[in-house]
Amino acid sequence: MRMHRPVSLAALLSAVVVAISAVTGCGDDEAQASSGGPDPTGSDFLSRYAKALCDRTFTCCDAATRAGRGLDASSADGCASELEAILVAVSGGGAVNGTFVPEKAEACLAEVDAAPCAELQIVGVLLGVNEKSAPSCLDAWDGSAPEGGTCSTDWDCARDRCVRTSDASGQTVSACTARAAAGEACSSTFDCDEALRCDKPSQPDAGTCAPRLTVGGSCRGSLDCQEELRCGEDGTCQAREQAGGPCASDEDCAAGTTCDGAACAPLGAAGAPCSSDSDCASSACVDATGTCADVCKGG
Repeated sequence: MRMHRPVSLAALLSAVVVAISAVTGCGDDEAQASSGGPDPTGSDFLSRYAKALCDRTFTCCDAATRAGRGLDASSADGCASELEAILVAVSGGGAVNGTFVPEKAEACLAEVDAAPCAELQIVGVLLGVNEKSAPSCLDAWDGSAPEGGTCSTDWDCARDRCVRTSDASGQTVSACTARAAAGEACSSTFDCDEALRCDKPSQPDAGTCAPRLTVGGSCRGSLDCQEELRCGEDGTCQAREQAGGPCASDEDCAAGTTCDGAACAPLGAAGAPCSSDSDCASSACVDATGTCADVCKGG
């Protein structure tokens, strides 16, 4: 049984993209018919998962907004066909090294059908749902590959995530690599499970994973603090600045804002000039126009 919740559904597609950031998706959450049908099986789950993701995306996001994120498929069925092909390729032909868990797979499909539009992740035809809205999806299989074992996706791993790295010759290798739990050894916060930090009170290269700090906690950097906080100049965790507040970098500013010069400012609305996705409230900068795409409006 998987011991730690995987960080993001984007990890399933890490063979074809480095990461899918949590993309601000849609505003209105119109209900849609369930992808339904008989209970999923290990052989048809990827097909039904791709269909559920595409159906939800086409319900939430109009054609212009989909195009702004590079999703060019003209129909949900066309989208599902493309996405299924990618998922099958990433998972080594659809063969997962683990035991299929039908009840988790069925729960996953239902969670995708009901996911808030704002939690959709869209990078071209690569789609996902924020893990908090679809927690069952990466438990659709109980992975069998041990720590350090070869893997294609997180589904293969008995614990946590499949990490791809390049060796000295430039060859890509994949291995199951778990994030450390509270109390386990670490060398940086990136070694620790979500919501944890690497606490290194004395030795610079050796520490222990511990909960991130609340307001007033002594910190070395913002990664020591809870997600909505930053490490202030006095070395304590503080609330991030709202729009109009002073800043030296983006990490000083609250969610939905960026550091523009020396003050936090709202991220760009639809039509605002942009040079990267991070400039936009929708997390989508349209290359052709150099402007921010709109957020989704619902179906």
